Amino acid sequence: MDSTDNIILQRKQFFIESIAKFCDKCGTPYTVDDLNIVQNTGMSTIIHFSCSNCKSKHVATFVSSLGMTQRVPINTDLDSSELDKFMPKSEIEPQEILDVYEVLEDSDTVRI
Repeated sequence: MDSTDNIILQRKQFFIESIAKFCDKCGTPYTVDDLNIVQNTGMSTIIHFSCSNCKSKHVATFVSSLGMTQRVPINTDLDSSELDKFMPKSEIEPQEILDVYEVLEDSDTVRI
């Protein structure tokens, strides 16, 4: 294990101890293997927790300069690699949502 891997393990352990030690759903203790650092900007870090027992997923944001965390439970089937895929995307404009709505509204497709 090189020094970079050791630093990542230390950071993961820090996030477990300061943000979430246990799964909110089933109470299983998190390990460093249950945690993935999705994005680190230096100012903030986005962390993905995945419970090895019940498979529930949580996302937390740690703001470094303030030493604050915000943990948001997410009921989703996205894993951390899928989060990586969507993170660099730009935000959706309200007009784009309305355009899609209008196309769907005008289509003859089956609605569920």
